[in-house]
Parts: sequence; structure tokens; C-alpha cells
Amino acid sequence: MSPFSRPAFILTYLYTILFPGFICAALRLFCPTVPSITRPSASSSISSFCVLPVNIDIPYLLSTLSFSIASLLETVHSAVLELIYFTSPYFHLSPGSRPRDCGDLYASGQREDGIYSVFPLHHPAGFQVYCDMTTDGGGWTVIQRREDGSVNFFRGWESYREGFGKITGEHWLGLKQIHALSIQGNYELRIDLEDFENSTAYAQYGTFGVGLFSVDPDDDGYPLTVGDYSGNAGDSLMKHNGMKFTTKDRDNDHSENNCASFYHGAWWYRNCHTSNLNGQYLRGQHTSYADGIEWSTWTGWQYSLKFSEMKIRPTARQIYLS
Repeated sequence: MSPFSRPAFILTYLYTILFPGFICAALRLFCPTVPSITRPSASSSISSFCVLPVNIDIPYLLSTLSFSIASLLETVHSAVLELIYFTSPYFHLSPGSRPRDCGDLYASGQREDGIYSVFPLHHPAGFQVYCDMTTDGGGWTVIQRREDGSVNFFRGWESYREGFGKITGEHWLGLKQIHALSIQGNYELRIDLEDFENSTAYAQYGTFGVGLFSVDPDDDGYPLTVGDYSGNAGDSLMKHNGMKFTTKDRDNDHSENNCASFYHGAWWYRNCHTSNLNGQYLRGQHTSYADGIEWSTWTGWQYSLKFSEMKIRPTARQIYLS
């Protein structure tokens, strides 16, 4: 459990369970004939269990004021509960609920790496993903993996939109699926890298999303939102922030040439790239320029990496009991 999650849960519990009772107790100072307060549930409204009497033996003005206060506080109460729902939906994840991502699965007690079905809010049919439940606290949904060159990544727009490869091996989850995951809330991105000398590095971004502000993400090119770098691989992705995805048959970059065709990959190219994780599997040093699996701040533009794995995890949903 995150060191911040249990205190947050306790505070949320105290608010949702005790706040309405405190309000009723306060109102009884003004309205002594208010009936006894019953224990509320988190979904209760103030008015459902704290009812002001119609006939009260106090001035009319004070009665009107009391009703106004109750109405105002009920509005605040509902707004805060709604805020808790959207920023901390783990608090509402009941047994049997369908997981929205690997974070939900981790919250429900799953600790094994492997294939799971997830059901994002805007993709109710669901799809299968690989969950990394061990790296840096677990709960990661893998969206890309390169490891042996067995899958061709030099593909067109439709393949990158729908996804391809084998979930337990090399694969691209799909822009459509990545979009459905990342628009559910605040997500972070982790990229794990390994070279052919078995050295490893990682880059982590506290902000990540694909098509976050798009009405039609496919037509808009699934633009990348990324920020807040940390790690030891160097930042080779921030220069791609805000860029649309480009494939060999759909040119959305800022170059005179199609960067995907030129560098044999598909990416959120600008003009053209500082990273190219969907490039050719060239097995280490190569004489061609920047067309392999490149992370330039770590290994430059003429070293194609042995392994890369991109995975995302919710950052705002930290209230869970595990």
C-alpha cells in the first residue's frame, strides 16, 4: 500500500461517514426539535437523514436560515463526494466490479504479472492487456514491448490504431486502446530500457495521455501529452509532447519528409525524433542513422536497444485497501 493511501482513505472515510452527522448536530443547535440522527452511508444525502421539522418553536427567520444552510451544505457535500469519485475511484471499487486497468486489478489484490481483461469507462467491451504487478509498486498496464525482433513494427495507421503483436511478447496495444485508458483520469508513463550489454535504464513521466483533448482522436492523430520527467535514461520524449502520431501511410509530423518512412518506425514525430521505440530491431550498434529502437539521451542515434517496455498507471487513484 502506498504510504499516502491509508491516511487518504481514513480522511475520505471520515468525511463521507461523519460529515453529514456533524452538520445535523450543528443544525440542532438552531433547531432543538430535529429528530435523532441516524448513521449515514457514503451515498446518503444530508436531507435524507437530517430533516428539519416543519413546525419549530423558534423565529421564522432562524428557521429559514437553517434550511438555507442545510441546502448549501448538502450541495457542498454532494460536490465533494463527486470530487472523491473522480479523483479516487478506487474508493468505489466494490467486489465484482470490472477493472478499468491494471491499477484496478492491483487494488483488488492481484499480484501476478500476466494477461488480464480490462474494461475502460469509454471502451465497455474491454480488451486484454499485460499487467506488470511488480515494477515500482505494480499496477502498470503495458502498452508497448520490444524484446527479440519477432514482430514487424514498420506498419500503417490501421495497425497502430487497432494494435498488433502478442501480448506476452512483442506488441503495440493500439492507439485506440491507449486513448481509452488514458482519458479515464491522470496517468503516468514508465519506459524500461535494456541494451545488449545487459545495462538497464528507465524514464518516467508523471503526466501521460493520448488524445486527451480530442473530440475525434483518430481524425486528430492521437496527439501525445507527456510531462514531469524523472529517471536515469535521460528525457528523450518531452520534445514529442503535443505531436500527432505518424505512420508510413499517415504523415502528421512537422518534417518535409514522412519521419515514419524515413526512420522506419511509427511515433509522435516532430522534426523528426529524439526517441524511436517503434523503429527497426537492429541489435545494438548500426551504421544507419536513427532508424532503430533509439533512446538518444541514453545510447545516441546509432544504437538499437535490446528491450523496451512502455507502461502506464493511474496517479490520482491511490485510495485502496491493500
